[in-house]
Amino acid sequence: MKSQPKSSLKRSEGVSESFAELWQVVRKLRSPEGCPWDREQDFSSMKNQFLEEVYEFVDALEDDESPAMAEELGDLFFHLLFFSCLAEGEERFTLDHVLEQIRAKLIRRHPHVFAQPEANISKDQVKTNWEQIKRDVEGKKYASRLDGVPTSLPPLLKAFTFGKKAAKVGFDWPDPAALIPKIKEELDEVEEVLESGGERLEEELGDLLFVAINLVRVAGFEPGRALHRANEKFERRFRFMEETTAAAGFELEKLSLEEQEILWQKAKIRWG
Repeated sequence: MKSQPKSSLKRSEGVSESFAELWQVVRKLRSPEGCPWDREQDFSSMKNQFLEEVYEFVDALEDDESPAMAEELGDLFFHLLFFSCLAEGEERFTLDHVLEQIRAKLIRRHPHVFAQPEANISKDQVKTNWEQIKRDVEGKKYASRLDGVPTSLPPLLKAFTFGKKAAKVGFDWPDPAALIPKIKEELDEVEEVLESGGERLEEELGDLLFVAINLVRVAGFEPGRALHRANEKFERRFRFMEETTAAAGFELEKLSLEEQEILWQKAKIRWG
């Protein structure tokens, strides 16, 4: 982990001043005297940029790089304030309203901290209270336990979340081994329609992926992180293949599949 020396870190006592100064910078960018590009942006155009910044912060988390984490958090703060500035310009809501809402929500959902302090409350009880407050106090009564899952959640994360939601009512596999027959069943169904292709094949492939994601979940892992590690492994090995052939004066695409497989096995030995 790369971080600043602890001796150089101080508590953020001036955070309100820094926050206000950043807010003024954002408002200046959107003003008639500001930046033409920033003035042209709207909620739709900023959506994908915001998601990119979120993933860049996740990358910094995965690398455990404190300077990068701080930088990417700054980018996220900019986007959050930019969205609030857009909303104020369209008279939808104000930044003060946003901040007051989240402040009140956090206090409301943590009565064991702010209302009736409980030193020995368990994390499971905290989760139970949280859901009860959402339902009974805030009136968020969902027709289904799946209603609270965001529609635009990435498919891999949504499958993982659906599995967790269903598991809360006992609708789940007892252990990872219990999913192996289901994986084989879905694989057989893929094989049946492999030659015909079309929508049926896409459907069966989706079922196979869904069960595989749940196998990762039941085994106690997060599928996004597991796939991220697999991607990194593939990247290391494939780059090794490219570098090896380039060093020998060859092009990877000119090698036969058998020759490429030999390089792949060497990459596995080299990089694991």
